[in-house]
Amino acid sequence: MRGPAILVIRPDDGFSQMLRENGFEVVNLELIRTEPVDDPTELAETVRQIGKYEGIFVTSPIAAEIFLECLKNEGVTYSGKVYALGGRSREALSGHDLSVVYDEAANTAQELIESFGVDEFAGKKLLFIRGDRSLRTIPQLLGSTATVDELVVYRTIDSRPATGLIEAIVDRIIKNEIGRVCFFSPSGVKGFINIFGAEDITNLRGSAIGDTTAASARELGINIDFISQRAAAEDFAVGLAAYLKSIE
Repeated sequence: MRGPAILVIRPDDGFSQMLRENGFEVVNLELIRTEPVDDPTELAETVRQIGKYEGIFVTSPIAAEIFLECLKNEGVTYSGKVYALGGRSREALSGHDLSVVYDEAANTAQELIESFGVDEFAGKKLLFIRGDRSLRTIPQLLGSTATVDELVVYRTIDSRPATGLIEAIVDRIIKNEIGRVCFFSPSGVKGFINIFGAEDITNLRGSAIGDTTAASARELGINIDFISQRAAAEDFAVGLAAYLKSIE
């Protein structure tokens, strides 16, 4: 099933492999990367006092891994609820003697909160462990009914691919050899536009892993015609492959 290739704004991983197994050519382009914050002092101090929180929100697997490593290093256990968003976050937290609570249908932080109800959090002291570019939906929604502390444990960094690679991709887009681009985050969308601009991508269709990413892409002029119903890479790949086959 060869047609125009799919440009995936993500390193080559299981998502791209699933598309290839469905007969699609995939070109991977990594535009952002993450790394822990330079100074872990605040994280360590927070973990030592983690018992003062009645609930912890973890909305990314990266935040989960950094948090777990610090718990281990400090020799600390936590008995409160850990609210996980997304299957990868839940998997990262599972098996570590934590009380992980999760709603499989929740694709956004708002949906996660709504799945438990605001009363679940009223009057509680909560911790939101996040990246520097994470949306602040949790403190915005719960700030009037609970105390929400925020702890940034990683940062997102824009990466600039080699000039030759960018030129090769632009050439393939102009020749209609790449017909679709897949986005996994608003940061990826912005990185893409910063490098390629808007003029070279008018013939591209876009796909996004969720409504927030799709909205960011549309605001910047990208034609999004497929949005994954679940915020998980595997579901995104399966849904996109089925969609593309249906419109052939």
